[in-house]
Amino acid sequence: MKKSFKSFLNKFFWFMSKSMRIHSINRMLAENNYHNLLTSKKYEDNRHLINHGFKVYSQADEDGIINEILNRISHTSKTFIELGIQDGKECNTLYLLKSGWKGLWVDMSTNLDNFEKEFSNHLNKNLIFEKKRITKDNVNSIIEKKKVFLGSTIDLLSIDLSINTFHILKNLDIYKPNIVVTEYNAKLRENIEWICEYDENGIWDGSDKFGASLKSFEIMMSKKGYSLVGCNITGINAFFVKKDLVNGKFIDNFSSEFHYEPLRLWLIKKYENELKVSI
Repeated sequence: MKKSFKSFLNKFFWFMSKSMRIHSINRMLAENNYHNLLTSKKYEDNRHLINHGFKVYSQADEDGIINEILNRISHTSKTFIELGIQDGKECNTLYLLKSGWKGLWVDMSTNLDNFEKEFSNHLNKNLIFEKKRITKDNVNSIIEKKKVFLGSTIDLLSIDLSINTFHILKNLDIYKPNIVVTEYNAKLRENIEWICEYDENGIWDGSDKFGASLKSFEIMMSKKGYSLVGCNITGINAFFVKKDLVNGKFIDNFSSEFHYEPLRLWLIKKYENELKVSI
């Protein structure tokens, strides 16, 4: 029995050691790939937002990119809205929340018991949360009910609702934030127009069928008065700024052909050991 248990422990520790080595190698490869990318001609202009990316709470470099945009443009309300936050611990506005901003989070999938424990210091103080399915027809009314708390203007909107992101963002008109961050479908190249069919009760099945191409977002957001100013290095999020705020503060090219980043999920490994402050 003792020999059997010892043998099990040896195998267990061997497996754990091997897993840690593989994890370490993957992280080193991701970091090397990241630094090689940043030395390419595309990013030589320091105004390129990818040069300023970093992670505090976001999935990858979004915290740093948002921080840099805010440093370049005016922001007065220090108020945000994020639609699609899951458990809230790795989203695009938690860094702002912890920096003294206030805002609204909405998500249908969030576990309320866990959420209320994690964010007890913020709930109903500088954060309000709504557990609700968001559709293109109810998005404005959901936000309208929180307007007393949010105020007349917001600085930033972040949206990641998988299948229906494009349609919901297109219909959202109750606020006109200075900055909009949205997930785009990077499997579709920079010059392709494609929008996923709207499905009010649809759930993402892990396939490439979600959201819309960056070009489709560029066209739609331009009609709403926004310029595309960048995408993050992993090819997940695109960043838009009001047209009247971009002059001279960003690279003077606002096309998807210039800003498109392909999907690089492996680069998320690079950010796994970066700063993450306890909640």
